[in-house]
Amino acid sequence: MNELIDSNVLVRSEESGGVLSVAEERVPPGWEGPPLDHGDFDEAVYVLDGELALQLGDDLLHTRPGALAFVPAGVPRTWANAGGADARYLIVRTPGTVDSSRARARVVEEVPGRIKVLLRNGDSAGTLAVMDNAVPAGPAGPPLHHHDFDEAFYILDGELTFQLGEEVFTRGAGELAFAGRGAHHTFANQSDAEARMVLICTPAGFDRYFQRMAARAAGVDPPPEALEPWPEVTVVGPQIGRA
Repeated sequence: MNELIDSNVLVRSEESGGVLSVAEERVPPGWEGPPLDHGDFDEAVYVLDGELALQLGDDLLHTRPGALAFVPAGVPRTWANAGGADARYLIVRTPGTVDSSRARARVVEEVPGRIKVLLRNGDSAGTLAVMDNAVPAGPAGPPLHHHDFDEAFYILDGELTFQLGEEVFTRGAGELAFAGRGAHHTFANQSDAEARMVLICTPAGFDRYFQRMAARAAGVDPPPEALEPWPEVTVVGPQIGRA
């Protein structure tokens, strides 16, 4: 059955010191999926195209593009292509702890706004955060910085320019940039059109920054957990293209 999966590994576990892997997978219509099982890792599935049917523990759910499912370690899970066309999704894995107190799968389908926090620190017991963010066109981005968590940037639409150390490069739709913890990095949308990305952070915590941004844009108070501190970010240089 696995021979039906078209898999593209975007971040290998060894690239992140064993704390994160990311792959993009495509499966044909009618694909029945792997057997129901569980592992010693946390897993997030973000649907890019098509429709997936997911069994998470005792729950059977149908998801569409933009939906994210999070399954903690130890919870049985499987998925299949429930639609009449190819389905494509990101699969993110990070080490987890089998713990009955956190054995709750989570599915998020509709989040309003341009900054969408799909998986928060509290949802994953601190292991993983996932955002779906729009990035407006313009030359400015954050200054060159580093921090003690890994970040993966998967481009959904448009293109972003990244700086990683001394290297400057561009990633377009369907491509990924990875900045391991401690790496000096930044990005900017230097095109003339809005871009959109899935941002993956492990461990979690920086999602609180985006929760505050989303609340400010919506004109509402941020949720209580967003008022807690987020991981320290150290600025080490200017924005891309600025000396």
